[in-house]
Amino acid sequence: MKILGEKIRHYRKLRGLSQSELADGICTQATVSLIEKKDKIPSMEILVRICDRLGITMNLVIVNDDSQIYSLISDIKKSFYQNDFNGISDKLGKLNNINVNNKQEIKLIHFFHGLIEYVTNKNYDKAIFDFNRAMNVNIANVDMYDILIDIFTAKAYINKKSLDEAKVYYDQAKDLIKSSLEKIGDENYHDSILIYDNMSDLSLKLNENQQAMKYANEGIFIARKEQTLFKLDEMYSYLAEAGTREGQKADEDYIKAYVISSVSEDKKVFEQLKSKVQDMHLNIF
Repeated sequence: MKILGEKIRHYRKLRGLSQSELADGICTQATVSLIEKKDKIPSMEILVRICDRLGITMNLVIVNDDSQIYSLISDIKKSFYQNDFNGISDKLGKLNNINVNNKQEIKLIHFFHGLIEYVTNKNYDKAIFDFNRAMNVNIANVDMYDILIDIFTAKAYINKKSLDEAKVYYDQAKDLIKSSLEKIGDENYHDSILIYDNMSDLSLKLNENQQAMKYANEGIFIARKEQTLFKLDEMYSYLAEAGTREGQKADEDYIKAYVISSVSEDKKVFEQLKSKVQDMHLNIF
């Protein structure tokens, strides 16, 4: 039998648990780390107890299981990171014919359906309906997608011109971030950056400029630490916009955003920033 450590990590993240929380009373944090990173097989007793805590059966994390659901959701997340919403729709369609029982996966499926309604179809009422279905999945532990669900629900309400409702979900997202800082730090950096990037954008939309700068700086810090350009152009752009609104000189941040966007894959962001720096008559070189 070979254990699939990446699947253990996947379901731990879906549960919103740190390695230490998963290990508590069962084994050491180091053992969980070896399982996830090195596919180290623990004793049968430890494996059974870990699976029980995760609410999964053992056949989901051993090599003879062809976890199609796990694979599709992993691919959906990758498409999300790449702004490939056609890819998300395609993979969601494949999940329609599969019986999904894991609550964390059900929550994610509702969220991504809502995301498609929000981004692609511009059907904000349907997006809010799907986001609320995701929220209503009864799971004890908060994970990173709970924060993203609140953020995108707030954004959908903004597009409906319902600012009071948007502020409710914005405040919920702020509270979740404050109570989940350790988990955010332990998260896949894509998810952590997505939280801060979208929270900065949402803060700007609600004229919370100081908060927008705070969240942009948090996301930029993670991107620098991970040596990634992921969303870095957007976050510098939000930082610059918020600083300008607060009366600060933000030329340098706009230039950083523009230069980074010139080598990123999101040409829409590049064109927006190109227009901005031209309107501001900034000297790029």
